Amino acid sequence: MSLNFGEIVEPSTRAFWDDYDEDAAEEQTTCPNLEWIWYNDLEESSEEQEMQKTLQEPFHFVIVEGQKVGSFIGKVLLSGQAKPVCQLSCGTVSVFHLINEKLLLCVSEELDPNLFGQITQRLSRWLDVAETVSTVSLQPAVLYKGLSEHEQEKVCFIKALTGSRMLGDIGLLEAPNVITGVVAGVANYRKFVGKGAAVYGCYLDSVILDSVSSEPILRLLKALRVPCADRYELKFKTSSNLYL
Repeated sequence: MSLNFGEIVEPSTRAFWDDYDEDAAEEQTTCPNLEWIWYNDLEESSEEQEMQKTLQEPFHFVIVEGQKVGSFIGKVLLSGQAKPVCQLSCGTVSVFHLINEKLLLCVSEELDPNLFGQITQRLSRWLDVAETVSTVSLQPAVLYKGLSEHEQEKVCFIKALTGSRMLGDIGLLEAPNVITGVVAGVANYRKFVGKGAAVYGCYLDSVILDSVSSEPILRLLKALRVPCADRYELKFKTSSNLYL
């Protein structure tokens, strides 16, 4: 396929198609069936019974998505004492059930766009009955278009998709910026069933969270009623014994 003066010229035969491989195309469109893996003794209770335990109304459903966000949430949530109740078979999505707080927290590190829709579908039972749903997406700041000078100086700034902002320093997400990933699927699903969802984008100057860049995120999570630590300390591990 070539482009000449705005006109798309398609080749007459498949012999001229570049990098066409039917087997590879089929492999790319095949997605694994995602199933929940529950951290319990299924001999005493079934998977359906475990699911019903998490469907207690009313509860608040929070979805946090981003690279390496799992270890961050694991350390700050209830001071590192919380354990997930289940995990998807893809190994990148886990769910915490905090009964006392009436909170369900989903953490996703999935990067494959082909799985976003399927993951959203696997979350649908919770999305259908949750009293409120909030999503938090961690993104690189370089992807944000239209940075102001003030935002360029920050290690982390937060934007909201709608006017329902939890904190005063959170601005509105402006075009042409978009929210993608599982959080986008969740927001669309809730809108499709006639319910709303709060959508927040946290834009970071580094994928690795530290005590400074995590501070706005912790304040947002606390505003969303997620019981988090007041501070997050990144502990570096020595990778070698070489000193310069």
